[in-house]
Parts: sequence; structure tokens; C-alpha cells
Amino acid sequence: MTDAYRGLPVDDRQTDVQAADSADFEEVIASAAALRARILADPAAKVAYERAGEEIERHQASLAKVRKLRALAQATVAEAMGMDQSEISRLERRTDLLLSTLRRFVHATGGELRLVASYPDGDVELLVGSSLPEDSGAQPLLDA
Repeated sequence: MTDAYRGLPVDDRQTDVQAADSADFEEVIASAAALRARILADPAAKVAYERAGEEIERHQASLAKVRKLRALAQATVAEAMGMDQSEISRLERRTDLLLSTLRRFVHATGGELRLVASYPDGDVELLVGSSLPEDSGAQPLLDA
């Protein structure tokens, strides 16, 4: 089926999943807490658990942490992005931002933005906007 207005495919299948209620939520939380307690009770499992947490933390960072790890001041990043320091401060606290802004921030801190989607059968690097190769032959879904 397609959305007549835009000509886009629409998934009109219904799911069998019932809406979760607070009892379901509490059951999941209790189950997770019990599993964590069992892991932490076993010394070898606790070490592995802590190492896994440390590994995850090494590969995750907020914008502010990235900037600090690169030994850059907000004013320096702001100058590279054509903004002022207060805008960088607000940018680092945002929970939602444009990919173009994120790309500029990463570039200003010396990096290159790569967007990767993870699926059960593997990861896919998404080519979005200016990261599309010139000769990719990619066509827009809709005419502008």
C-alpha cells in the first residue's frame, strides 16, 4: 500500500504485541536486577562485567567529552564552526541536532562523521547528504 499524498510505501501491518503495562515494566526491571546481582556475585563474572562496561565507555562520548578529549576549548571549536562560544555550550547540551551541525562539530574537532545503522544481520554505513559520493547514482525518493 502507498500513501497517496506522497507516493511513499506504507507498512499497514498490525502487530500482535499488546501494549506493555506497568506490571510488565516492573517484571522486566526486577528480572534485570536479579541477573545483575547474579553476575556481580560471581568474582570472574564481575570482572568481565566491569571490563565490558569500561569498553563501552571508551567508545561512547558526549560532544563535550569529545571536545575535552581532543584538548579543545569551546571558543576554539566555535571559531572553527563560525559560531560563538555560548552557541557551542548550548550545542553540547542539546539532545537533538541536525546531522549537518554534528558533521561540522566533528570536523571542527578533527574528525570525520560516519553514520552506521546496526541491524541483526550486520551494520550498514549510511551515506547521508554531503557524504554521498558524487558518482553514487543515488536518486532522491521524491522530486524537490
